[in-house]
Amino acid sequence: MKLIVWLWNPWSQYRNTRHNIWETMLSRFLEKRNKKLKYDSKFVAEILKDDEIVYAFPQTFMNLSWNAVESIARFYKIHPRDILVLHDEIDFPTGKIALKIWWGTAGHNGLKSISEKLWNGEYQRIRIWIGRPEEWKKTVSDYVLSKFKPDEIQILEEKESEIFGLVENFLLN
Repeated sequence: MKLIVWLWNPWSQYRNTRHNIWETMLSRFLEKRNKKLKYDSKFVAEILKDDEIVYAFPQTFMNLSWNAVESIARFYKIHPRDILVLHDEIDFPTGKIALKIWWGTAGHNGLKSISEKLWNGEYQRIRIWIGRPEEWKKTVSDYVLSKFKPDEIQILEEKESEIFGLVENFLLN
């Protein structure tokens, strides 16, 4: 059994922000597969169990993602090495993508929350970089909750097939 988790903040004021890049990607990924998630209060997440895969979209603030990840993993007896977490990252220019098998949280509070609750750090993650604030007067939280510029949206759309390929590869291995 595998678990794929998209990290985000589920409320409308966070829609289309840098921190919620995976909301858009999840919608497109599931659309292409004719799949829909359904809210499950037991996990505080929208989930879809499809054969040997559980797709999850936690319905808590990103910093509390551990709640859904831990409860789904325990319920379905999913080992951390079979968990893929997709999240935003600010250390590089918009659109860079990397697949990592545990490498630390790099200050990402959603990852910190998951790492503290899982019984080891073997879970995998796909990071998509959303850039850093140009002016350092802007706080990181203001920046990650800001909207993408049109040219950045185009870069991200061009990366979609690469991202989906990484997810598919995770499912096959």
